[in-house]
Amino acid sequence: QEEVDRPEDLAKIPTLTLGDLDRTIRMLPTDESDLFGARLMHHDLPTLGILYLDLGFDLKVLEPALLPYLPLFGRALLQTGTSKEDFVSLTQRIGRTTGGISQHRSLATRLDNDETAAWFFLSGKSVPAKFGEMLDIMGEVLLDARLDNKERIRQMALEEKAGFEARMIPAGNSIVDTRLKAGLTEASWAAEQLGGVSYLNFLRDLVKRIDSDWAGVEATFRRIRDVLFNRKGMVVNLTADASLFADTRDALASFVEGLPQSDAVAHDWGFAAEPKSEGLVIPAQVNYVGKGANLKALGYEASAASAVVLRFLNTTYLWDKVRVQGGAYGGSSRFDLSSGNFSFLSYRDPNLLKTLDVYDGAAKALRAGIGETDLTRSIIGVIGDADRPEFVDSKGYSAMWRILTGTTDAIRQQRRDEILGASQKDFSALADALDVLAEKGHVVVLGGETAIKAANDQRPGLMEVSKVM
Repeated sequence: QEEVDRPEDLAKIPTLTLGDLDRTIRMLPTDESDLFGARLMHHDLPTLGILYLDLGFDLKVLEPALLPYLPLFGRALLQTGTSKEDFVSLTQRIGRTTGGISQHRSLATRLDNDETAAWFFLSGKSVPAKFGEMLDIMGEVLLDARLDNKERIRQMALEEKAGFEARMIPAGNSIVDTRLKAGLTEASWAAEQLGGVSYLNFLRDLVKRIDSDWAGVEATFRRIRDVLFNRKGMVVNLTADASLFADTRDALASFVEGLPQSDAVAHDWGFAAEPKSEGLVIPAQVNYVGKGANLKALGYEASAASAVVLRFLNTTYLWDKVRVQGGAYGGSSRFDLSSGNFSFLSYRDPNLLKTLDVYDGAAKALRAGIGETDLTRSIIGVIGDADRPEFVDSKGYSAMWRILTGTTDAIRQQRRDEILGASQKDFSALADALDVLAEKGHVVVLGGETAIKAANDQRPGLMEVSKVM
């Protein structure tokens, strides 16, 4: 077991080649039409007799001050009951009638205009015989949830706060990533308002205001509902066989027609790119060290081939330097092709400045070159991620989300071509961008006070320090 395998023996193991990979993207059917002012998308896919429905509402109609309320607002729709039944009864009814009803939010930078795609979704699935009943439940949840249920909403706020604080250490690298990018693009700023350190601070204040100013809190929840749930401009996304769609279209049309309609105005959230370096103090013996920037703003011409470069960087240089030699539990880099946001991240890291130095040395590592075998393996790995199997409901949702973010099939094919054609020049191009990031990028560290103070002492002004917990 300890003997090193000979190259000639390794060469006998069957492996994929680039010639084994599909050159073209997988396309999904999408039919679009108008449904009483709503944008209807239907995906004719074999669903084995199940209808998958997503109702989407544009968050840009909300003032920016309302965004932090959305996680609790979404929970309140499904967990406060309605005027007809309490929370327990509603939950049991959903279980009897449907395959589940859920809510979530999605945020991204659009590809066609660099604006923000920000949507609230209520999703459900049912068999055809129960589709009408599912629509009834969804309608009641959207328009009749007990937003005046003070005790339940206080309980949920306390749960949210406690849950976030409990996740602070296990999910420290994600929290750093969210905070790092909040000053780079509007979509990332909104994500931090909905699930970052800013959201935690909001929850701490909200818990107090529920007792001191419940009338104001309730009025805010009601305002979100009144403004957000508007069939004009909403998206109705249905994934089902054509025959099922034909049988249920009338019920769906009647449901949409019954929703409120008004002329909603998209708000300017007033975002301005203001990245800053921060040290976020928590009671921990390890650190989560991040450094990043928006590479588009630094002049990098984004290519999907960057995914190949990052895969190699993550599995070689960062693995060796941050995890193996540095002693951290993990080290990685992330790049969002749509926004241009790039970040280096470490997980449960005993170091701080040493890790930042590793990040700054990444460009040199990329310029060292890559062998054809490693390049092929990295390309195959990226294509494998892109072609990962999806459940049929996820296929329909993904097709809708690509439309909402301006990700056309032509762009998808271009990206695939760039991945399959990745070469050393792509490594050099990203290396040039990371050289600029090393100089101009900003730092966010979540960790112990001693380590953050020591880093600031060695490099004065490195981080603006604040206590999170």
